[in-house]
Amino acid sequence: MLIDTHCHIHESDYPVDIDVVIEHAQKAMVKKIICVGTNVEDSCLALELAKKHDGIFASIGVHPHYANKSLDEFLDFAKTVEFNKKTIAIGEIGLDYHYPDSPSPEEQFLLLKQQIELALEHNLPIIFHVREAYDDFWKVLDSIKSDKPIRGVLHSFTDSIENMQEGIRRGFYISINGISTFTHDKLQKQMYNSIPLDRLLLETDAPWLTPYPLRGKVKVNEPAFVKEVAEYISKSRDVSFEEISKATTANARNLFKL
Repeated sequence: MLIDTHCHIHESDYPVDIDVVIEHAQKAMVKKIICVGTNVEDSCLALELAKKHDGIFASIGVHPHYANKSLDEFLDFAKTVEFNKKTIAIGEIGLDYHYPDSPSPEEQFLLLKQQIELALEHNLPIIFHVREAYDDFWKVLDSIKSDKPIRGVLHSFTDSIENMQEGIRRGFYISINGISTFTHDKLQKQMYNSIPLDRLLLETDAPWLTPYPLRGKVKVNEPAFVKEVAEYISKSRDVSFEEISKATTANARNLFKL
């Protein structure tokens, strides 16, 4: 059994019918799928899809790219959400400095802090999106004053071994996707192989980042293709596919209470 811990198949422009997506996933032994929101409208779509299908779950949040939009809109929306076994996380949230026209760091800090506090209030794990911003990200986490631990996963991790190790030191999981199967960066490959198995999660980030060897051969990435990521990691570590599957499934269940 496998779990796709991060995808966007709920979005209105996703080009594959949901029944076909679920059928493909089941054939690949991908039994659970987490749809991750990036803004209020998108989070609503994730919730709607999760309510309709047993094996689909939702995470709600506002991506840092939307930090200059109304934070109050999301907080008002969150008040209407029933946090239950189908609404399992806050995310994806974080910091992203990659694009020159990204919202200012100060706007991103405010949005991130408010959503972390929401997660702590509801005792939910967090799906973090951090891109070229880890120095500030650790500082934001350190500024949160709470008796409750911040639990979560560093999604689509591509950064340094040092930041991976710091995430693990703080108790986070590290999630990898198709990038791990096609990167040519030797340091990145070393980092992926050094993630402790008891801290590793798998994802697709569908519709993006289709893994090798399907990259360029299929129309769009699907949750079923998380199996390709698991198989690649199995070969690169010389560890059985069954061990990778068992460990990552147990990790996902532990973090998201699936």
